[in-house]
Amino acid sequence: MGKRILAICCTPYQLLVAAQVLACYYPGEEADLILSDQMSGARKLWEQAQDVWPYGQVYYLEERRLNRLAHKENAKNILLGAVAPEKLLERFLHLEGSYDVFLFSNISLMNQYLILALKRRNPRLQWLLFEDGATTYSEQVGGLVQSTSPKVRVQLHQVQKLQGMYLFHPETLDWKPGCPVHKLPQAYAPATLELLNRLFRYDKLGDRYDFPVVFFEESYPCDGVDIGDVALLDRVAKLVGKENVLVKTHPRNQVNRFALAGYRTNQDTSVPWELVALNHSFAGTVFLTVGSSAATHPWCVLGIPAKAVFLWELVEEPSKLRWDVLEQTKRLCQANPELFFCPKTWEECESLLSRLVVEQAAPGAAMAY
Repeated sequence: MGKRILAICCTPYQLLVAAQVLACYYPGEEADLILSDQMSGARKLWEQAQDVWPYGQVYYLEERRLNRLAHKENAKNILLGAVAPEKLLERFLHLEGSYDVFLFSNISLMNQYLILALKRRNPRLQWLLFEDGATTYSEQVGGLVQSTSPKVRVQLHQVQKLQGMYLFHPETLDWKPGCPVHKLPQAYAPATLELLNRLFRYDKLGDRYDFPVVFFEESYPCDGVDIGDVALLDRVAKLVGKENVLVKTHPRNQVNRFALAGYRTNQDTSVPWELVALNHSFAGTVFLTVGSSAATHPWCVLGIPAKAVFLWELVEEPSKLRWDVLEQTKRLCQANPELFFCPKTWEECESLLSRLVVEQAAPGAAMAY
């Protein structure tokens, strides 16, 4: 008898990675899927997945209400999770039967409750973490997994006992987990790509990405932090032309600041960027960002060469940046100097962009100056 798998995804990228984990490490196994409402467009994706997901059931989880609970209610849930985890889980989700393997990406209270409840049904449950981009490789996640803080351990003690990890680049981890680390292949099998395209209805995607420059926004605004990225792009646009720039907005940001500033932006935030990269050639495009690891993903996650320029050295208030996460991206830039560039001055940036945009332009193509 085969294993029964449960995977939870809180972002479109996590679903893309989970599909690769299942295809490569659990082929042919029954696998149910949880889509959390923390994901942009989760309910629509859940509806679409009902007729597409081939491995088992698809559940919709209203997780955001857990994150909005008052401190007193959280404390009650933590206590209930310790003594009656299945009863607690029923408040959020009704799952059928027991599972042998639980796959997740977020170090969160919800996953703590899921592990506790699933262990009650099957004491031999295994729980393994799959990557969620640069954050997983950083001390930000490692610090939580290995924290000895009483507060963290009370809330996440089961999540901390990882029994395995799935990563595209295990060799670049900033921390040392106390569990086996399994490498994910960068190449996606045609059947896996077809499944993902059907899940996200990629054939209905109306966004165009064939621009000389694609700028990646980050999630700082949803945390109330202004890193001055609009002003930075305005300066770049004077060089390359605003009409030659597409802004890939971050799905967590509620306000489209770049559209308000007159930039063309993507409209669909539910399709993971990496799925776009799997389906589209960016041979004629330069990626631009302050520090988004998404600009490195075509190469680092999928093995597709794509050139990117990072502007973190040009931010006026660098103390606002998430340097613990950026350290991972900085090392990727140092290891791939032919693909990733980090200008230290505006003069260097302007010279670099002028050269790269011309080099990347397709033969015979002209920029719309």
